[in-house]
Amino acid sequence: MQIGIFYRNSVAEELYKANAGVKTKNAAGFDLVLCEDLHFSKQFEFKIGDLGIILKPPQGHHSLLLPRSSTYSRYSLIQANSVGLIDEDYSGAGDFWGMPLIYMGVEPITVPRGTRLCQLILCKTTPVTDVVPFIPGDGRGGFGSTGH
Repeated sequence: MQIGIFYRNSVAEELYKANAGVKTKNAAGFDLVLCEDLHFSKQFEFKIGDLGIILKPPQGHHSLLLPRSSTYSRYSLIQANSVGLIDEDYSGAGDFWGMPLIYMGVEPITVPRGTRLCQLILCKTTPVTDVVPFIPGDGRGGFGSTGH
């Protein structure tokens, strides 16, 4: 499926052409890259990693921003909001994408620009068009009850 992309500058464009994209035939995720070095000096430090792009999904779609499986093991970074939901209309001037990160390591680290830290997944949007009351039936035991 085709998506539109706007690069912040020529550096971002070069980094994306060299490192980003779908890396295997059946991959679901489109890898995104950092467009600047990102330095963390202490544990639990928060920063937003600059992805240097604005993306425009096809009409009727939204994007999920997820960490790559190697992000924590290589850099001790977790995505602060677990999953980023990026609506179709977040594609205007200035709507540059970023990845909110928390550093879990102890020693200072620099993640170099061009590093693939996250990926986007395109999803078809099914908008909620109405809310109607209902009466719950028998419960299952509440939150976390199915794993006993």
